[in-house]
Amino acid sequence: MAALQPAQIDQYHRDGYTVLENALDAEEIATLRARVEGIAAGDLPFPEASIEFAPNAPRERHIDNLRKINGPADHDAFFVQHASNKHLLDAASALLGPDIKLFGDQLFVKGPGGMEKTYHQDSAYFHIEPMALATAWVALDDVTLENGCLWVVPGSHVGGVKDHSEAWMVGDREDKKVPDSEIDREREQPILLKAGDCSFHHSLVLHRSGPNNTDGRRRGLATHYMSARSRWTAAPADKPDYPLLRGRTYPDCV
Repeated sequence: MAALQPAQIDQYHRDGYTVLENALDAEEIATLRARVEGIAAGDLPFPEASIEFAPNAPRERHIDNLRKINGPADHDAFFVQHASNKHLLDAASALLGPDIKLFGDQLFVKGPGGMEKTYHQDSAYFHIEPMALATAWVALDDVTLENGCLWVVPGSHVGGVKDHSEAWMVGDREDKKVPDSEIDREREQPILLKAGDCSFHHSLVLHRSGPNNTDGRRRGLATHYMSARSRWTAAPADKPDYPLLRGRTYPDCV
């Protein structure tokens, strides 16, 4: 059975990431791929506003034209069921504690020639304290150096949120990034995965992904878990109704 071992839990707290191999079996991955491809092609109902095309790609609904599907669990109960997968939830509980809520999720796509994503921290975009969310990144395809694996700077989660004000533009899309001067490239490590493996990374760890220099696609479903004891730090009226996946809720918390 896929389960995090004590050494992996220690690695997560020390370095800000770890890998759970064989988190999903071949049948689960095939089902997940079919669901994602149905949404991408427009064969399954899904809001157009949550579909993000890759820069300069044709605005035609095909998996290789997409960069991201935002918030699939908000619109399709299938993805809430995925977030409730026992292997993933057991791992999230080992990292965050017994009471777990779903912060959100995203499906990332790098088709052939897909662009890089520069260094950033997830917590810079998440209005949650403490900044201790864990992202479960499930590989739908084998993830390699050539097709755009994640890279992390081990231990970078201990320093708080860094400046993200520097603009970065690729094609027709502008994004923000952590300045290069803040990144120790000599320490960065790649996260290489087989389809069905799952990496877990802390919401403060610095991470990036490279370009896809292959003829195949690289897809990953990122599910963001948080402790039910977390607090919402933005306007109260804007707080979503976060699903409880395990354990209990707490007053004045998410």
